[in-house]
Amino acid sequence: MKSISLPKRISIIGYIISTVLFMIIAASGISLQGGDEMGYCILNFYIIMPFFTVITAYFITLKKGYLFWLYPIYVGILGEIIPFLIFHTFDITSLFFAFFPAMLGLIIGIITNFINRTVHK
Repeated sequence: MKSISLPKRISIIGYIISTVLFMIIAASGISLQGGDEMGYCILNFYIIMPFFTVITAYFITLKKGYLFWLYPIYVGILGEIIPFLIFHTFDITSLFFAFFPAMLGLIIGIITNFINRTVHK
């Protein structure tokens, strides 16, 4: 039996945790009561999703995870699907919830890898 390398494990764990988190956010949005929309949006779309995607993208990139460049696209798609499911709207501003924070984490991880490689040479 062949074991899975550490970068692949970190990527798989990051993708699975992201999928579960986004499913929880979507499930909590489906059961919204009238008047709860603003709190739901602020908490999930402006705090939880961006923070989580920056951190996860950073760690996946830092460990040179398997398909680390695909993570922002993956969470960007998930970030577009959730507002569509909850509010039945599709707009480009949903990319700011997951795609752009994940790109920021990816860039920070790449810069950190570059600095570590040049300093520890």
